[in-house]
Amino acid sequence: MATMINRLTVTGDPAEFERIIARITEYMTAQPGFVEHSLMRSLRRPEVYVEMARWTDADSHRKAMQGEEFQRRVRELSSVAQADPDVFAEV
Repeated sequence: MATMINRLTVTGDPAEFERIIARITEYMTAQPGFVEHSLMRSLRRPEVYVEMARWTDADSHRKAMQGEEFQRRVRELSSVAQADPDVFAEV
C-alpha cells in the first residue's frame, strides 16, 4: 500500500481550488490501483489543505500521474495553489 500525502497552500479562490481538486480526484478514482481519497482543511490556517490518497502500490500512482488528462487537470491547480506532494509507505 502507498499513500500520497499532499500539503496544499491555496493562493487563489478556495472554491475554485476545491472544484479543481474534485476534477483531479474524479480522474484518479478511475485509475487502476486507486483505493481512497480524502481532503482536509486546516481550522487554524484555512488556506492550508492536506490531501491523502491511498493506492495499492506506488507504481500505480506514478502511472496515473503520467496520463495527459491528469497533467491537464493539475496545470489548472497550479494557478490557485502551491503543492508539496510525496508518496509514503507505512512502517
